[in-house]
Amino acid sequence: MKPLKGKHILITRDERQNERWAAELAVLGAIPHSLPLIQCVTRNLTPALRETFAHLHQFAWVVFTSANGVRAFFDLYKGQPFMAKVAAVGPKTAQLLEEQGLHCDFIPSEYTGEALAKELVPLLAPHSDVLVVKGQLAKRTVCDILSSSDRQATVTEMIVYDTLCPAGAEEQAKRLQQKTFDYVTLTSTSAAVHYANVAPAAGIRAKTIACIGPVTARAAKQCGLSPLVTASEYTVKGLIDTILNDIGGMKR
Repeated sequence: MKPLKGKHILITRDERQNERWAAELAVLGAIPHSLPLIQCVTRNLTPALRETFAHLHQFAWVVFTSANGVRAFFDLYKGQPFMAKVAAVGPKTAQLLEEQGLHCDFIPSEYTGEALAKELVPLLAPHSDVLVVKGQLAKRTVCDILSSSDRQATVTEMIVYDTLCPAGAEEQAKRLQQKTFDYVTLTSTSAAVHYANVAPAAGIRAKTIACIGPVTARAAKQCGLSPLVTASEYTVKGLIDTILNDIGGMKR
């Protein structure tokens, strides 16, 4: 049985991540289309980053707020394993850490920055030094919650990558001109903003916008995108399940 048979689904993630997801959708019968609207670029190894890497041993916790943060961190860091405890925003981020030989000590019950910070606070010793690894567009939510808690943590931000709209995205979008998709998938606030910028000029339309979580859905709404469905589990699997459930509901 192919529950997504004949459904045209647009994937807007980083090009490196689109192929695997397209294969998963094709197995379910979907017709996947790729329009990468996110490009995560690792920053150059600046003196400030070198200094932070040199003092990793001073941190009680290192917190990773995205899978892209893990990739960029280890693009830059070639030193010895460090002894800090490690927190990850979700299972995919934790999996990438495990692949780098790092055991993940904490994953929140809800895969958002806010839940990550709030649930981590009780695990901190008073006056802990915490390193938060992130991209340049990530909000300060994690840092603000940790630093303002009763644990009085000292929080250091480490920005290791930049999230950009890929060069040529508008031209790629034009190749899909006048195309109507059953679902356009958005997995980040940046993807929502970039899609809203390039889709109208290319004549791309969506019957439904599928968002990976409430933060992305909020950004999509602010961009005027609708109608929306939002995954309750903030993962790619959760997003696919949401699409399947949405189709099931329409069939009923």
